Amino acid sequence: MDGGGRHPLSVFFQGARLAFRRDDLGKEIMGIAVPGALALLADPLASLVDTAFIGHIGPVELAAVGVSIAVFNQVSRIAIFPLVSVTTSFVAEEDATSCDRYKDEIGGENEPDSEMDELIPRQDN
Repeated sequence: MDGGGRHPLSVFFQGARLAFRRDDLGKEIMGIAVPGALALLADPLASLVDTAFIGHIGPVELAAVGVSIAVFNQVSRIAIFPLVSVTTSFVAEEDATSCDRYKDEIGGENEPDSEMDELIPRQDN
């Protein structure tokens, strides 16, 4: 620790208490972050359980499981990363355009200088 009594890694968690507030934004952040964190924990836990069960069979089988887990993790990361990147941008674009369409349907007009108009220019018919 440094002379101030604080851990050096605490600099990474300075703004964390802002995300964990119990207001609407904090609840929305936690509603997205908790399932994401659990999904990230699922793969190593499954690998650990596989290793524990196969370890009882023998050392050759355990070595084979280690190699297969490494190959599976690499293949899944290579296949999933582009899929997640593309779908995230498509979902964000659809969400932005549907929000704009919904405002037009209920009669609400966007401000002429709004950020949405800068990001998605209107197409006049």
